[in-house]
Amino acid sequence: MFDIVSVISKHTAFLEDKLKQLDLNQRKSIGKAFIQFYFLLPETVECIEHHLKIKISESKLIEDLENNTLQYFKDALKNYDAETDEYADNFEELDPMEVNIISGLENSVRAYEKSEYAVYNFLLVIDILDYNENFSENPEYWNNLLKEEIDFQQKIVEQISNGAVIDESIYFERYKEVKFDEI
Repeated sequence: MFDIVSVISKHTAFLEDKLKQLDLNQRKSIGKAFIQFYFLLPETVECIEHHLKIKISESKLIEDLENNTLQYFKDALKNYDAETDEYADNFEELDPMEVNIISGLENSVRAYEKSEYAVYNFLLVIDILDYNENFSENPEYWNNLLKEEIDFQQKIVEQISNGAVIDESIYFERYKEVKFDEI
């Protein structure tokens, strides 16, 4: 089986090196591509509406990223962080997938601002696949996806570093048949 631990440091350095000089259009397209991916995860809308207390849709978030009208989302994230008190009696701990959803969408909307958020998005896909491998009844399936994802990222990140703007549906198309809710 593929061992992600043996390659993740090298892969992270590769991503950081290749994605440090992205232009605005590249950052936007990466943000939009990953928004579509995160909406494939189970209960994304419910998670955001419950924890961030805002109505959300994939199409609206993508449109707002395009138009740079994301302040409401950033404010909701800021309020969530400010209001979260892990010592309060009513503290509600997020499950790992909820953490991934909130972090991923934050990375996607912030990709507009800084290239480092693009790196975080690529790494979060790996984390999600690794998590599913560890908790699935079919770890071989997820391990295979994980290995394929590393290879896929190497290929598309090379293209991006050479000036390409990725197809915004690339991650949706890649993962639309994957049953993320069956682990």
